[in-house]
Amino acid sequence: MILSISSRAEYDLPAQTFVLLQIEPALQGATHRVLEESLQTTPTPRTELWNDLYQNPQRRFMAPLGLFSFNFLARIECQPNAPLPLDAQELPPEQIPAECMIYTLPSRYCQSDRLTNMAMSEFGLMTPGGSRIATIANWINGRVTYQYGTSDAMTDAFDTATSREGVCRDFAHLLISFCRALGVPARYVSGYCLELEPPDFHAWVQVFLGDGNGGGAWHNVDATFNGLRPALVPIAFGRDAADVAMTTFFGQGNLHEQVVNVQKESD
Repeated sequence: MILSISSRAEYDLPAQTFVLLQIEPALQGATHRVLEESLQTTPTPRTELWNDLYQNPQRRFMAPLGLFSFNFLARIECQPNAPLPLDAQELPPEQIPAECMIYTLPSRYCQSDRLTNMAMSEFGLMTPGGSRIATIANWINGRVTYQYGTSDAMTDAFDTATSREGVCRDFAHLLISFCRALGVPARYVSGYCLELEPPDFHAWVQVFLGDGNGGGAWHNVDATFNGLRPALVPIAFGRDAADVAMTTFFGQGNLHEQVVNVQKESD
């Protein structure tokens, strides 16, 4: 399928500020290919596109004092989102690839060490594999209320496990923490989602599971939705939201407006 994607936002900057912007998907991903794209950042004399530690595209620039805005447009060829294979295998630690090991460890917002007892109590006796991961996602979906304004940039997975409310990033952090507590590599994904209501940037999880033939793959899991999202386009992957922030201001940035739109083009 072909997706038309747009995202724009406007900020007020009280001083000249160095900015990192992560809203551009990689030109070629495992399940998508960018056909066309354009990005305007105003007013900025020049920008540089780098890759961060996780090889995510990251735009860098200096924005002057005053109003700053970005406007991103893209047409992206995307495969339909695949369901989590319930027969996929959880790998023992000695078989987890080296590049995946970092996603088994606690991180800033995903304190799997603090949630190990809860994870083991709720899911420890279940048969390991894709079916257990699906059960964890369904457990979160049924016990955590999706509610704007109930969490902020300081809210972590332990907070969400206690309050039982939050937004997509909070659902993702809790799912990641439970998976890591059980020894399953899990990473945070920011990106664009087709048919997301209300439209916005989205966060979900990818877990690394074995295929039974000595290999393995990352699989999308979204605890915010009781079903299968039709299409997901990743922007960035990381340990948690701290690694993949849409905008990072080395100073203060006050958001005025943000609009995201994802539409499927006619077949």
